[in-house]
Amino acid sequence: MNGQLVPQAEAALGVTTDAVLRGASVFEGIRAYRAETGELLVFRLREHLSRLFDTSMRFLRLTLPYGPDELAEAVCGLLAANEIESDTYVRVVVYIGEQGLGGAGEIPAGVFILATEGFSPAPASMRVTLSPWRRMSDVAMPPRVKASANYLNSRMTTTDAQRKGFDTAVVLNEHGRVAEGPAMNVFLVRDGQLSTPRPTDGILEGITRATVIELAQAVGLPVAERAVDASELYLAQELFLCGTAYEIVPIREIDGYVVGDGQPGPITQRLRELYFGVARGADPERGGWLTSATPSAMPSAGRPAPVH
Repeated sequence: MNGQLVPQAEAALGVTTDAVLRGASVFEGIRAYRAETGELLVFRLREHLSRLFDTSMRFLRLTLPYGPDELAEAVCGLLAANEIESDTYVRVVVYIGEQGLGGAGEIPAGVFILATEGFSPAPASMRVTLSPWRRMSDVAMPPRVKASANYLNSRMTTTDAQRKGFDTAVVLNEHGRVAEGPAMNVFLVRDGQLSTPRPTDGILEGITRATVIELAQAVGLPVAERAVDASELYLAQELFLCGTAYEIVPIREIDGYVVGDGQPGPITQRLRELYFGVARGADPERGGWLTSATPSAMPSAGRPAPVH
């Protein structure tokens, strides 16, 4: 927290901070995976931190006394200090303190990083519904900014879906086109074509989404980023959700329409295999997506790298 390793029970934000009063913070959720070699690998750490600094913080004009390289070292240092040995979910949060949102120019902010070992995996498949709630407009609360306050919209859609007996929902944008899930992007397969909504359709420009597109293209699967009508979801042969927390989860049913035969389709299964292969270090061509958090691979003979 702000350059220091602090026991979680002692990490605190004041009740008068804008982070608490108004949800004024941005964040990244990041996965670390245990490879078959025993090495702990942080998946696409640089890309996550690039989105944090170049999109979310830039948009809200937040500044930190630390850069992406220092936060990358801090993430690895936190994992090492806690002697993490299994798959882990890391959250990096940049928050606005008590100085509030007033004033012009750049806004100084603080940062804390959390690591949750053994983060619960997503279910094997999901039943979903189209939500009556709409994704926020780009001219109101841009979904491409990974802001904590945006996730109140996600909580509303998830709560509504679960009260109706579904696992989660798919959300439409202000124009009635498919946007995304509450915290994950959407892909569909029709006639062998993999499609997903465009960045301009009110979505978060997901790191996992970009990973899926690149992996699909690498094995010759055609991918289209395009406007998607809601009715197309009912006709799809395969549907899946993807995101850092959810990884890649097949949709088996949407609003009573069984997707395919109700089992994960071949394209979804192939992409899941490719994703986990890369994340666990089995694809040397994409080793650049991985950052080792194993102490022997870290600076200072495995000690957590200091952040000043």
